[in-house]
Amino acid sequence: MKVKKIAALAIGAAMVGATMGFASAQPTVPNIPKDFFVNADGTPNVKIVVGSTAAAMDVASAADIAVALGSLLYTTEQAEVQNGYVKVKAEYPPATLAEWTIYAYNYDTMTVDHGLTINGSENWATKYEELPGDYWWNGAAYVDTYAQWKDWFTVDTTLADKDKINDEQLIDWHITLSKIGLKSKDPSTWDETRPPKDADLVVTPGNVTVFVDYKLYNYSVTTTELVRDEYPEWGVPAEYQNVTNYYIGDAMNVAADGGTIVSTYSEGVGAGDTFTVFGETYYVLSVDNGQFTAGLDKGTAWYQVGQPQAIEGTDWIVTVLDISIIDQRALVVVKNAVTGQESDQIILTKDSAVDVFGDGSVILTLRDTFVGIDGHLIASIEAQVDVKTYQSADTITYDGKTWEMTISTANVSGTWYITNITLTNKDTLEGNPVDIFGTYDLWYHFQLKTLNEKDVGYDIDGNGTIDDVDRVVAYAHIWLKEKQGTVVEKELAAGDQVLDTDYYVEGIYGDVTMIKPVAQPITLMDYEVNMDDPGSNLILIGGPVANSVTKYLVDQGISQVDWYNSPGDIEYIQGALGGYDVVIVAGATRDETKAAAEALMEYLAGL
Repeated sequence: MKVKKIAALAIGAAMVGATMGFASAQPTVPNIPKDFFVNADGTPNVKIVVGSTAAAMDVASAADIAVALGSLLYTTEQAEVQNGYVKVKAEYPPATLAEWTIYAYNYDTMTVDHGLTINGSENWATKYEELPGDYWWNGAAYVDTYAQWKDWFTVDTTLADKDKINDEQLIDWHITLSKIGLKSKDPSTWDETRPPKDADLVVTPGNVTVFVDYKLYNYSVTTTELVRDEYPEWGVPAEYQNVTNYYIGDAMNVAADGGTIVSTYSEGVGAGDTFTVFGETYYVLSVDNGQFTAGLDKGTAWYQVGQPQAIEGTDWIVTVLDISIIDQRALVVVKNAVTGQESDQIILTKDSAVDVFGDGSVILTLRDTFVGIDGHLIASIEAQVDVKTYQSADTITYDGKTWEMTISTANVSGTWYITNITLTNKDTLEGNPVDIFGTYDLWYHFQLKTLNEKDVGYDIDGNGTIDDVDRVVAYAHIWLKEKQGTVVEKELAAGDQVLDTDYYVEGIYGDVTMIKPVAQPITLMDYEVNMDDPGSNLILIGGPVANSVTKYLVDQGISQVDWYNSPGDIEYIQGALGGYDVVIVAGATRDETKAAAEALMEYLAGL
């Protein structure tokens, strides 16, 4: 048999592991050091020896080992990376977006808001139980009672880009929380005068509103910016210029930014549009005065003939019974997997919506029919579910809570549009914190602080003596905080500024893997090996019958394995030939030699 020499290819270890299968029961591989196979510079330190009379299977095993060895032929050097980048990340804790002091008892509120003179005749509180009940905030001064504060206090905030029209995420939630109450966690200690030490916030039905405005404008905001610094020593004045930027937003955005409306970007939501309310997508079939008809849009999916498939996110199962490619029609049945309700056989015609049960629960539209690559007939079907007409006072559910809708529409040049929807809570929101639509938390916090006159050497209450008595001040706050912190990630190249610091990326350095291609064959025939000086470590494929070098080592008593009866072994012999190490990969049969070769390949992949 004529055997060709095999040139190893330097390929990645991942490819070796991914493309080669290994026997389920493999010989044990001895602990062979990596430098037996490869030098420190990534070049091969071993040659593979095949017997001149070897079977084809031995040649294949040698080739496999050569390929596996290629995964080790690389070196790692540190160098500057060209055209590279680094990714930097900054993590910020949850931010406090707004803070309201709702009760304050201290020197300023006593003297300014209540007009008291601290001269000893006034009774400055010394403990929690002595705090007065009329230091609640009324919007101008700390003079209200709890009941007055509760009727007055309102929290406003905006969550940007929460809903969308079609594919544009432009719609904000303008949230108002009114008549926020407190519920002490220890009612026996609270008589609704001074603030409770620990309490839940309570927002009763009708006091949370979310205004969702779908009418959008192009608007401009003009600001004055410094374009030249002043140099007074030379008489050079500062120079400013007006800069105008353009935005898209609703009327409240325009007012908040002090903007000027340039044009109407969107009149609202019309028939044929998809839009979201509280993140739920609706496909609008029609809009009329104060109402609209829509269903939850479940998008388009592919249905294969005879394969039941659920409409995403629902209990409805659609089964396509037959498809006509020529007529662009599909025969389907629809069944509810929970209730068992099932339709008659329905014919869908391309681009014609069909109300399957006649009640809007499932509307299907055939969009296309075609033959798949496997020869199966496939229908592309669009689905809407729960189609109904919505009017003001109807309710929807979000995050387990029920919300009542107030729907505003407008007729523009004969076409009706949904301009805005206001949602009002039907359930009580209670807790500390109160969850604000999964994004923010509303917290209540009480703080009592003490200071002893003797500790500071000052007559705090103005009675003429420095007493050994604590005087107290107290505060109650409501905080609006983010639920989660902010993570800022940025990819930086050489020369870029590092976030908001004075640092710049000068260069990007790292360990570079240099593949060492093999320029010469690393396989030898057994008759080419110089037994006194082989010139490198050797991997011998085959036992003494197939490989003369293996036979030599057996005859010299250097190899200790009974290769004639071996079930497949790998023998590692140090200093076997001319000071070089040898690994013998062999077995009593060709199959057992192949199993040993596969075990060595797996060992190489692990290195």
